[in-house]
Amino acid sequence: MLTRAAVIIVLGFIAYGFMLPSPFRVMDDRISIVENAAIKSVKNIPGIFREGYFHDQSYYRPLINLSFMGEYRLFGLNSFFYNLDNLILHILNALLVFLLVSRLTNSDTTGFWTGLLFVIHPVQWEAVCNVPGRAILLSAFFTLSSFLLFLEFYKNRRAFFGFLVLVVFSLGLLCKESAGVFPLVVMAYLSLDKTKCWPEKLKCLWPFVAGITGYLILRQYLGITDVHRAGAPKLLILGFVTFLRSVITDLRLFVFPVDLHYDRCLTLIQSLKQPQALATCFFWGAALIIFVRYYRKINPILLFLLGWFFIELLPVSQLAAIILVGAGRVSTAEHFLYLACIPVLTGMVMAFRWAYELNARKAFVNLLLLKFLAGGFLVFLLITAVEQSIYASNEFNMINRSLAFEPNNPRLQGAMGILSVFRKDIPDAEKYFRAAIKAEPSNPAYHIALGTALCQQGKWIEGLAHFVVFDPGKDKALVQHEEDLTMAHIRQELSQGKNFDARGWLTIGIYYAKTNQENQAIEAFLKSASLNPGQVDAWFNLGSLYEGQKNWPAARMAYKKLLALNDLTVFQRDFGYKHLTAIEGR
Repeated sequence: MLTRAAVIIVLGFIAYGFMLPSPFRVMDDRISIVENAAIKSVKNIPGIFREGYFHDQSYYRPLINLSFMGEYRLFGLNSFFYNLDNLILHILNALLVFLLVSRLTNSDTTGFWTGLLFVIHPVQWEAVCNVPGRAILLSAFFTLSSFLLFLEFYKNRRAFFGFLVLVVFSLGLLCKESAGVFPLVVMAYLSLDKTKCWPEKLKCLWPFVAGITGYLILRQYLGITDVHRAGAPKLLILGFVTFLRSVITDLRLFVFPVDLHYDRCLTLIQSLKQPQALATCFFWGAALIIFVRYYRKINPILLFLLGWFFIELLPVSQLAAIILVGAGRVSTAEHFLYLACIPVLTGMVMAFRWAYELNARKAFVNLLLLKFLAGGFLVFLLITAVEQSIYASNEFNMINRSLAFEPNNPRLQGAMGILSVFRKDIPDAEKYFRAAIKAEPSNPAYHIALGTALCQQGKWIEGLAHFVVFDPGKDKALVQHEEDLTMAHIRQELSQGKNFDARGWLTIGIYYAKTNQENQAIEAFLKSASLNPGQVDAWFNLGSLYEGQKNWPAARMAYKKLLALNDLTVFQRDFGYKHLTAIEGR
């Protein structure tokens, strides 16, 4: 047992040790650690337990911030130790998998090989090699520990073990919300026991029921109650089919992980008539038919493993609500598979052992060949994991690799833009921010970033246009500062005799209107309309401003000019007719 545990530990460090020197990244690390004021002082501990993880009302993960606080107190912002703690947690989880699967299958050999595959499998790289993956790793540690403790509690019914299950499972919930589905895994396990009736078995679930109840009451008390809302039934169906499509890729990744990359996404299927949707439905329909036909012949432990796999994926199945990343894209990130891979890897080990023992009896092929194939597969997984940990040690290479697979992923484009800013390559940043906006036009953060990059290159008008296009929300103070600075440069250019085209004056007018400088806004919109009489937005804004000033003749003129144009939106046309009718009826 100790020798096998040592092998898991050593191979775990070999597989992912190359990521240890990796610096903090511009995406989640910046928010979670570098710029997270909550972890900088122990005085903030009460606040950590009173507010959401991202200072919002959706995620509640106080133990993750607490772990970052401990590291910050000991090591400051030395990323090496944050990465090291992630790796140590991953190896501890692999040892728990070793113990748990050994217990579930009554085979130390199956447990060892499953734990070994778990620790070196490259599909784990995203959870292990990114510091915010701590939520997954720490939640998994407590969840797996609670399962092992439950097995003891179920065996001897000692209240002490039941209390331990309650405490440890509750700690898992305080790391990541998805731990809440784990009692369903335990129920699936209880179905294996045919010696007891269900009422008796369900009584043993009180630690999980108490843990979830207390967790929900706590979140309700703190007001951290925001959840993703369910969409229309059609959208949920399309989202679920998209999820099923992603699971096909996930199953392939367990066997042939050649295209692993950060922030994997999948475009939301728009119609069940799409070839991709039809192929997905055919695949799972055929799988369901085979399952129903051979259900009674399947080993009960394999049925449990199958249930465990799908239960772990329930939070990202899109059934409860559509969870989109960017415009029309569903996240299918590889870190979703961290716990879901345990039943799959266990099944793979059991299948190989069955094939090996069958071959030993029937002598289909030389046993040495099977050992060679198994060894080659392990080496392939180990080398791929090393490759992924090397990619993860350099954020530019990691994201660049991801963009090769998903060039339209706005999060990746935005991250590359920020990296380019840090590298002082502003033209490159402009290119990536433009690509991010093209992929997700309604995200204010990308417009703000592009506006800043444009202004840094002296493209003041275009930069200002991106600042005023959306409500900046929590970045209002930052955007206002940038707008004021940009307008100072624009005024300087005007004083030097430079003029602007219709679009430029429109942008200036929007800025003045946004800052309640109505007369300057009207002047700018009039200049825009004089340069381009077909400028719809200029006449629309003029009508609104004149009406607000109760200058009825001017408002009537502006609305008539607006309604005489062809390129109106439905909203602008309806708004213009409604307000012109009201003015003429005065």
